[in-house]
Amino acid sequence: MTDHVQGLIDQRPDLPVTAIARRADVAPSTLKSLLSDAQRRPDTARTVSRATAARLLAIVPDDLPHRDRGYGGRSTDATPALSHVRELLAAHPHLSQAALARAACMSLTTLAAALHDVDAGRPRRIQAAAADRLLALGNRTPLPRHATRRSDTVDAQHVVNHVRSLQLRYDRASTAFIAKAAQVNASTLASALIDHERGARRGIHTDVARRILALRELPPPAFLRRTHVTETGLLRRLRGLCAAGWTLPAIAGAADTTAKSLTDFTKTRTSTPAVRGAILTAWAHLSHQPGPSSQARRRAAVKAWDPPLAWDEHSIDDPDATPNGTRIPGLPQLWDPFLLQHELAFLTRYGLSRPECLRRLGLSTGRARQLLTTPPTDPSTHHTIAV
Repeated sequence: MTDHVQGLIDQRPDLPVTAIARRADVAPSTLKSLLSDAQRRPDTARTVSRATAARLLAIVPDDLPHRDRGYGGRSTDATPALSHVRELLAAHPHLSQAALARAACMSLTTLAAALHDVDAGRPRRIQAAAADRLLALGNRTPLPRHATRRSDTVDAQHVVNHVRSLQLRYDRASTAFIAKAAQVNASTLASALIDHERGARRGIHTDVARRILALRELPPPAFLRRTHVTETGLLRRLRGLCAAGWTLPAIAGAADTTAKSLTDFTKTRTSTPAVRGAILTAWAHLSHQPGPSSQARRRAAVKAWDPPLAWDEHSIDDPDATPNGTRIPGLPQLWDPFLLQHELAFLTRYGLSRPECLRRLGLSTGRARQLLTTPPTDPSTHHTIAV
């Protein structure tokens, strides 16, 4: 038996031993061990099972793969068989490629790759026996019946609707991200959505459906979609974070993106859903706290970029809005009751106490009390210089 295998190797020195093992359906390690023992101990007979020996002895050189002839010279042009497959898929919407591959005793990946090559106009050859089995489908061989839904599956319609609803509500909510958040296999969810779009009501596993439907909120980096957010507002947010002392790498790290994508946005002023979600995420995490970079603050001051406190959420996305302005140290006379109330309300929303707010604003308790007891003035009189 080993002499037979060695003869095959001598006739086809270009082939690895693993190719012969695969053709005989024998583990490559088993065949290599047999050949190694035969070379090192030629006087000692190594025994193998009768089935293994029979499969190895049945191999002939024409059965082995050949670079020019394909499957041992027994391949054929795949175009007629795969054209027949395309006609079956068009005439029978309930059929899938997987069902036809099983009916023809083929691998689904082999059938899908061959269909892809033929559709692209590339030459493709497949085993002649496989081509005959494909051509027999619908003629000599009955087509697979419509697959009945398994008892452990449910209708995927509710899952599809829920996934589409999440994608409408959130930016950066891909199918893979939703699957990860729900702790289900991404390919399982993607396959169920594709099958549903094609009309194949195979259903979805009960446990997968339960996990997806239980997902009401998505974690970062997905972000609630805001239709009113503009490129102007995004640029103001990014510049405001820099003015607060945050560098672009730090902003990108807080938003699960790259500094290059933020830099590209500042140049093009055109946002993608990923960039929009990243900037909004960083704004929510960093806008209420000072950053560690004094260099970023100095650069922002030179460019007259407004800090986060200069903007309100209802005005930051308005291209015609002007910054509210913030304190200029040493010039307390610029304060008025309306501006102080606005600043106190803004800082209080982030959980700061009244003394902490006044300390951050650079005001004493007496001065704040004096301002708040003065009738408010028209907000149009506020200064517009933001530092």
